[in-house]
Amino acid sequence: MIEEAMRQLTSIDGVQTVHLLEEDGFVVYSHGEANAGSVSGDFTRWQTLLQTAEKKSMITLVMEQGYLVFHMFGPQILVVKCTRDANLGALRSTIRGVC
Repeated sequence: MIEEAMRQLTSIDGVQTVHLLEEDGFVVYSHGEANAGSVSGDFTRWQTLLQTAEKKSMITLVMEQGYLVFHMFGPQILVVKCTRDANLGALRSTIRGVC
């Protein structure tokens, strides 16, 4: 069921990785190049930022190679990494539809 819902995100042009994490960093779903271990490690660096945000918020980090989009809903956090040429409007709309 999770794979089917996440397929909508992974099929968007420019999306490189999609990860669904619990608040403690446990990886529920992973798709793309990065392995689950590195995502859990990176997640600890992002926790401070995420703790300052409201629940059900969406945060977009502009990185040198692309974007990181975080969407918090309930006890889970969706992390999507995409390239600079990805359509962020379509990505955000799809995220809201999936979550």
